[in-house]
Amino acid sequence: MKGSTRNLPNVLLGSNTFRWVADVFNGNGSRRLQDVPCVNPRFTESGTSLVQGTGQVSLIWQDEFGQSVAPTEVGDLFSPFGTQIAMSVLVEAGDGFVERIPMGVYMVAETPAAVTRKFLFKGQWFSGGDRIDVTLKDLFHGVQRDRFDVPGVAPDLSSVYKEIQRLTGLPITKTVPDAPIPASVAYQEDKLQAVYDLAAVVDATACMLPDGSVSLRPNVWPAQADVIRAGDGGSLVEVGRAMANDRVYNKVVIRSRNSGSGAAVLATAEVLDGPLRTRNDDGTLSPYRSVPYFYSSEYLTDQAAADAYARVLLPRVSRLRSVEVRLVTLFNPLWDVGDVVNVKPLGESFLARITDISRTDGRTQTVTVVTDE
Repeated sequence: MKGSTRNLPNVLLGSNTFRWVADVFNGNGSRRLQDVPCVNPRFTESGTSLVQGTGQVSLIWQDEFGQSVAPTEVGDLFSPFGTQIAMSVLVEAGDGFVERIPMGVYMVAETPAAVTRKFLFKGQWFSGGDRIDVTLKDLFHGVQRDRFDVPGVAPDLSSVYKEIQRLTGLPITKTVPDAPIPASVAYQEDKLQAVYDLAAVVDATACMLPDGSVSLRPNVWPAQADVIRAGDGGSLVEVGRAMANDRVYNKVVIRSRNSGSGAAVLATAEVLDGPLRTRNDDGTLSPYRSVPYFYSSEYLTDQAAADAYARVLLPRVSRLRSVEVRLVTLFNPLWDVGDVVNVKPLGESFLARITDISRTDGRTQTVTVVTDE
């Protein structure tokens, strides 16, 4: 959950206005424009995607000297060739309250439309303003496109964070304890996948923070960050539950290789009771049958490590993904994917973890959570 002043959470539940603004940086990292007004912002954070933060927005700019900033060539500001945009939300309320919440740093992946309104003055054409539509993706998009030329290995096995910083070229914010890399593994082609594999060594998921740094989100649920309640003084508008079995498994199969002998390592764990059991008491297949989740990591270098991780992984793939709850809440820019919240609809209460958030400039947002049940 993003940090804020003490007053902001209460302001978000009361009478307030908010607007999205953008700071635009050129390919050299220099800020060229600040607090550019935005219209039709649509931003999504998805914890199940490799590039987790994406968005589309139209930027409105009127230059005081009548010059257009609409891109026409490679390297121009707003062109998808190195331009970065830092998005923020400005929350305003009575008595002069204003607070800026950083929402993320993005690469311009596409500029699908740029329109300039021109006018003639004393025989010379001037720009009366630009409307520039951009498609944005978080900085992992650049890491994903920057593939390995040839297979390689980590030159230093002492630190997961150090190697992630080397692969991404981005600043690091440490949020979980560091650990050594247990084996020298040859990277293949996808650099971003290598980053996620390294994060798994410390039982975490790689993510981008709003300030543009790389961090690690713990797979183990952290402490509760907030309460989302219905009724007077609450932010919960609607609750919708959905259940699907396409991402619910009852068995984990881990394949790896012993770092010493090179022998294959195979570890399994399965659900033994309840509706997701793999087999009945008499040994026959259960009604749900066997639905294995396959996991492969060369960082699990021996049988004991593979067995232990299979036991850790089983409850995550068999329970936490089974019940998905979609919440409609009042707009709140402070919540992040990975936050644990106590959801309190009328007459009930349950603990959940945020997996997806969709935001616009509307008064509500959609938050998808999974429960701990």
